Amino acid sequence: MNELMEVGRFVCGLRYEDLPGEVVEAAKLPIMDCLGVTVAGLEDEGSRIAAEWVEALNAREEATVFFGFKRSAAPLAALANGTAAHALDYDDVSFRMMGHPSVALVPAIISLGEVLCSTGKACLLSYVAGLEVAAKVGAALGGNSYMLGWHHTSTLGVLGAAASCGKLMGLDEEKMAHALGISCSLAMGIRANFGTMTKPLHAGVAAMNGVMAAQLASRGFTANPDALYGENGFARAFTSDLDKAEELLKTLGKPYELLDPGLSFKPYPCCRGPQGAIDAALAAREEWKKMGDIDPSDVERVECRVPSWLRSVLVYHEPKTGTEGKFSLEFCVAAALLEGKVGVGQFRDEVVTSVPVVEIIRRFDWQDLEGEITSPFASEVVVHLKSGRRAVGKAEKPLGEPGNPMSEEQIRDKYRECVGSILGYGIADATLEMLAGLERLEDVNRLIQAYRG
Repeated sequence: MNELMEVGRFVCGLRYEDLPGEVVEAAKLPIMDCLGVTVAGLEDEGSRIAAEWVEALNAREEATVFFGFKRSAAPLAALANGTAAHALDYDDVSFRMMGHPSVALVPAIISLGEVLCSTGKACLLSYVAGLEVAAKVGAALGGNSYMLGWHHTSTLGVLGAAASCGKLMGLDEEKMAHALGISCSLAMGIRANFGTMTKPLHAGVAAMNGVMAAQLASRGFTANPDALYGENGFARAFTSDLDKAEELLKTLGKPYELLDPGLSFKPYPCCRGPQGAIDAALAAREEWKKMGDIDPSDVERVECRVPSWLRSVLVYHEPKTGTEGKFSLEFCVAAALLEGKVGVGQFRDEVVTSVPVVEIIRRFDWQDLEGEITSPFASEVVVHLKSGRRAVGKAEKPLGEPGNPMSEEQIRDKYRECVGSILGYGIADATLEMLAGLERLEDVNRLIQAYRG
């Protein structure tokens, strides 16, 4: 079976008019959320370096690099913006994909959309198409690829970005299959680079390569249409589970990923792994406050129970930087207990290495959560005080998961804070209104102009 031709046929066959209304409404939220965290990520050092490197190439000016609002070639703008989008690790998650879809899809769609003067409807449709490809291929691969060390945000994100860009460009089925085949050879990204600037770069490169794959295919560039499940193909390179091709094709759009299980949005700007523990730590803090002042010197031990698989992700046990802190269970729990919030301001080097935080980390007791687990991020935090008293917090299903979703209002508030704190709240409100009515936007360039003020 030629799977890429079948996937291409599905993508090409999608029509905006056929999308259920709830899918259209659901698609607006990850686009909104991704653009918000992109703007918030502009203050990250890695975002600056990537954008300045792109600027130094002096490429044709056709799409906007959000950092400094300079212009560059569409693939390079997608690279810079995708890197900024993932810089804070504040972006959405697809559980089937086991990765972050929107930071690969949205920067690619917006950059190419500027060149094509794409409508809001076209952007929404291309997002749905790309998410279906990334998530359903991810489900067919299973978790084995992730546990082997591959970062699905990039390895699967590039397939989704190629599908999104091909849809935006109106590729036919044959060229769409070639775009997907090209993207199979552009997949990259290893988890060893979590906690460094290179992790966000994975998203930027996936977005860039998605644009490139679609543009090359549109010019007649070819790839093996059997590159997904064929011999020496994508699946064989990334997993040992090779019997899911039929499952993949049966699940495209049935149901739409946006509806079942839906995406997970983040209330905290760090890896999804410790977010349940943050919820639990904040609950424990409330119990602690009922006993008196929050004084780190009163703590004898902080016991934290989380699912054992998180040990392979949260690898920074004595973090030295804010970026490492995003992948440190110990720091995230300490910050929640001591600061009472875990926002962008907590992930600064001086907070990570502050004396109170380091003292709590030294008293940290990581234990595996055993028994029936209601969520892959279920957590329990117990603060043992020297007085013998305990403060306990639990999070069976953390905020942001499909079973306990952030409300649309919470996502809008998050966007407003992300954009408003960097570009001003007037721009945040104006762009938020445009994104809420994205299906009415006649040209995505109007949205970009609104960000410029």
